[in-house]
Amino acid sequence: MGKKIIKLDFEDVVIANEDGSTTRAQYEWFNFKPEIGDIVDVFEDGDELIIHKVEKTSENLQDKININIVNENNNTQTVGGYVQHGRVVNKWLYFILAFFLGGVGAHKFYSGFTGKGIMYLVFFWTTIPGIIAFFTSIATLLKPADQNGNIVVNS
Repeated sequence: MGKKIIKLDFEDVVIANEDGSTTRAQYEWFNFKPEIGDIVDVFEDGDELIIHKVEKTSENLQDKININIVNENNNTQTVGGYVQHGRVVNKWLYFILAFFLGGVGAHKFYSGFTGKGIMYLVFFWTTIPGIIAFFTSIATLLKPADQNGNIVVNS
């Protein structure tokens, strides 16, 4: 281990040796600006000293830790949200109810639209709900079913 600068005077620098003694050195013998706490190597050259600053090669664990955190998200969400409006019912059961019992609103009760089912019951004597149910049954046949045979019914 090198020696350490412990005091700066006006005319010279005090360097602590490893054995506890001190050495005084003139400012012109340094090839750098000395500061208290610097570690130096001292070489004798006749009556003069050659003093070099020791570069810190820290064996400290903090100097060896290199943390590189990259927190990036390059993903883009391309899938839009699909929201189903209505109720999921069996296509063929809904068709049969609309075609045969649509005039009294059976298909509306089956699909969970109780209010509309009641309206069909109230006005079934006008045959208007029956005509609407007939067209609803045709529209049901034209709707594509999913893999389970279900369709989405809107009101």
